[in-house]
This record gives sequence, C-alpha cells and structure tokens, in this order.
Amino acid sequence: MMQKFIIGVALVAFTSFCGYFLARKYRQRKLFFKQFQEFNERFLSEIAYYRRPIREFASKYTYKGEFDMLLKDFFTTLENRAIMQAEFLDLPVYSFLKSEEKRIVEDYFLMLGKGDSASQKGYFSSVKESLARLQKESEETCKRYGDLYIKIGFLCGLLILILIL
Repeated sequence: MMQKFIIGVALVAFTSFCGYFLARKYRQRKLFFKQFQEFNERFLSEIAYYRRPIREFASKYTYKGEFDMLLKDFFTTLENRAIMQAEFLDLPVYSFLKSEEKRIVEDYFLMLGKGDSASQKGYFSSVKESLARLQKESEETCKRYGDLYIKIGFLCGLLILILIL
C-alpha cells in the first residue's frame, strides 16, 4: 500500500512537471516582451537625454533569457559589420515567437541606431504602443495557458493514479 502511494505521488509530480515544461514557451514569451518593452522605454529616454553609443547604453542594464541572447546576437552582428539578415530570428531559440512578432522584432532592431535622434525617437515612440499590447497579450496568455497546462498535468496524473488503483 505504501509503495502505491509513493508511486502515485511521484506520478502526479511527474505529470505536473510535464505541464510546467509544456507551459515554458508562454513564460519565455512573457519575459521576452516585458524586457523588450523595458528596453524600448530606456532607449527612448536615452535618445532624449544622454545620447550615449548604443553599446554603452545596452551595457548599463542587464537582461535575462532570450532577450539577452537577442541583444548579444545583435551586437555580434554589429561588430562583424554584417548586414542584418531576415534570418536573424529564425533560430530555434525564438520558436516561442509568432511570425508577426518576429517581423516586429526584426524591424525594430534594423532601425536601432540608424538615422538621427529625431527620426529614431519618432519610430520608437510609435512602436511603444504595439510593444505594450504585445506585453499585455503575452502576460494574459501566460496566465491563462501556463496555469492550464500545469492543472491539466496534475489532473492527468490523478486520473492515471485512480486508474491504477
């Protein structure tokens, strides 16, 4: 009887973890757009007041996860003086982004550091609203589906446990 209990608890824990793992893309997307919006706000302030070189500006703040990787890829591309290609976000690392979102991110980084401060301020101010919308949407999706996957994993574990007993 004790063995079945231990196996049952392990099974429920495993299926709950599977649900947590499957919800990973929603958490990644939420964190990505949260940091992306923060970056845009900071960049708008940078354009208006400090006007430091972009690499110096970016080094003042720390980012996490895929957005940090995106910034590193961007600066590596700039260092190599390579022209940014459309394949910039086609890596499997960014698979949590929809194709429209990839296009928005690519357009954003193609404009970063290009032109005078007035034109950049205009462009990045216009992007501000769409980034806020994407962040809000990603938070709602994460809350809705992230919790749902965990609950479904837990309930599947309980169902299997009941079937075994």
